[in-house]
Parts: sequence; structure tokens; C-alpha cells
Amino acid sequence: MRRVVVKSRYIVCIFVFITFFVSTFSLRAQQSNANEVYQFLTLPYTAKATSLGGINISHLGSDLGLAMYNPALLDPSMDKTLHLSVKSYFSNIQQYDFSGAHYLPKKNWVLGWGIHYMGYGNIKMTDASGNEMGNFLANDYVAQVSMATLFRKNINLGATLKLIESNYGIYKSTGLAMDVSMVYTSSSNLLRASILANNIGGQLTSYTEKERLPLNIIMGVSKKLENAPIEFSITAQRLSIWNNTFYDPVFYSGEGYKPPSAVQDIFNHLIMGAEANVGEQVSLDFGYNFIRRFDLNIQNQQNWFNGFSAGLCLKLPRVNIQYGNAFFQRNLYHHFSIFYSLKNER
Repeated sequence: MRRVVVKSRYIVCIFVFITFFVSTFSLRAQQSNANEVYQFLTLPYTAKATSLGGINISHLGSDLGLAMYNPALLDPSMDKTLHLSVKSYFSNIQQYDFSGAHYLPKKNWVLGWGIHYMGYGNIKMTDASGNEMGNFLANDYVAQVSMATLFRKNINLGATLKLIESNYGIYKSTGLAMDVSMVYTSSSNLLRASILANNIGGQLTSYTEKERLPLNIIMGVSKKLENAPIEFSITAQRLSIWNNTFYDPVFYSGEGYKPPSAVQDIFNHLIMGAEANVGEQVSLDFGYNFIRRFDLNIQNQQNWFNGFSAGLCLKLPRVNIQYGNAFFQRNLYHHFSIFYSLKNER
């Protein structure tokens, strides 16, 4: 018993130290809202996340795609499950995600692995005068390993280590990052709360000069209604920066835009999500991303659906199929995910 207590205290000390490190780093990061490198790390890894607004770290369910983003969501039910996601953008830009999980019952650990890949196609290379010098391939990817464990009743701890590679012709960069998270799930399984420190780390090699990674401190809460098959989620992101917008005073004043108010600054951190189950096999998802709508809305243009997203999920005995979409101006992007269990029973 004493050995277990000592082990628990040791884990808590590590987690507190990491949290303190992240908080200190965040205070430095919030002094500037400059561009950050490896922005592909902020994209949703699964159709479920896309349909719920882009980020969801507290969904009440077993979803390996969401656990690829928040390692503390890894649980034993994901044992021997494989996940593949595909998302197409304009100009032949493609996103692929592939991951899997394995449960170690003797250690009570759930191990996860994954690859998050962005391919930007074949791009023409030119000099400063515009003369063509051939073509080059551009891509970003991250290979990651994750581990989660039940720390105490209802509390899961998780961590992910990520190796990042970026290749744009002659410009290349390598980075190393870590995610740490904690998830609390109520005994009734009707409430889940989570906190995640995402992309802690830096560049090992840079394109020309060192740049910051897209550090993101995220908190999320999900609540399932006891007498109705409906779940609501609220996620607060970019908590280390008060003004979460890319606001350019010169451009905005010249175009007649007003700066975001204090209330707008608060809402720009929030993402709302909802899931409705239609029977045991089908679920419908909806999301609303405040900062996406604020950034994409343009004067004198129709902006009805900016920030909105939706999707559905079909659950079969060993296969789970997900579809999600999100609106960006007049473009609707589609995200497909499939999960396959290598076990006869899930």
C-alpha cells in the first residue's frame, strides 16, 4: 500500500512540475501573438473533432481519433483498434491521419501511436525574378507515441511525445514536442472534464531562424443528459493569450473594421459542441467555433455558416465510420474517418 502511495505522489509531482513549466512558458508566449511554426498541428485529427468545432478534449465516448490529440482519453476499450482519417482541401492539399492503440493490462497502461501528415502537392520553384527552376514537394508530418494510465478512480493521466518534420524544398525543419493532459470522468459517466497542454517544445533545426511552436492550453467539459441521448460540450482554447485574434490595427482601421470587444475576446476562446444519438448505431454532431467565424467574416459578403460544423457517425460491430464537415467562407471541407477493431468483440 505504501508503495502505491509513493508511486502516486511521484506521478503527481511530475505532473505538477510539467504544469508549472507550461505555465511559465505560457506567460512568456502571451507577450507576443506572432506567427507560430507547424500550424498543421492545430488541425483536427479526426472527423469527430471536425464536426464538434475543430477541438474537443472531453467527449464522453471511446474515440481513438480524439485520443490522438488528447492522450488522457486513451482507454482499454481502444485495445487493438486502428484509425484512418482523410481530409481534402483546395489545390490538392491532403491530410492523412493513421493511429492505433494497445492495452497492457499488467501495467494498466494504454499505449497509442500515430502519424499526422499534410501534403501540399507539387509546387513550382522560382527565383526572385519569377523564373521557373523546377518543382518541389512540400509536406509536414508528425510521428507520435502516447501513454495513458488510470491515476486514481475517475482520473486519467496521459502524455504524448512528438517528432515533427517539415519539408518545403530546400527549406527543412525538425521539432520535438510533448502533450500532457488529465481527464476526470464521473462515476455515472455523464460528466467529463479535461485539461491539456498541447505542443510543449521547440525546433531542433529551423528553416532560417528559430520560431515558436503553437502552444495551446485547453480546458474542456462535456455533459450528457441523464434522460435524453444528448451530450453538450464546451471547450476553451488558447488560454495563455488573452487576445486570440490575428488583429492588424492598420488593416482593420483602413477597411473600417472594429477591433474585438472584451466580450468578443472571451468568446473567441470558446468552441461549442453537441451530439445527439439516434438509436445505438447513429449519432449526429454539431459544432460552433467563435474565433473561426470572427476571423473569416468579411464585410459585404454572405457569412452565414462561418464557424459552423456538423457530422455523423455510424457504429457497426467492428467498424466505426465518421463524417465531418466545416464551413470556411463559401467552401465546405469534408473529413472522413474509419475505425477498425482487430478484436472479435469491442
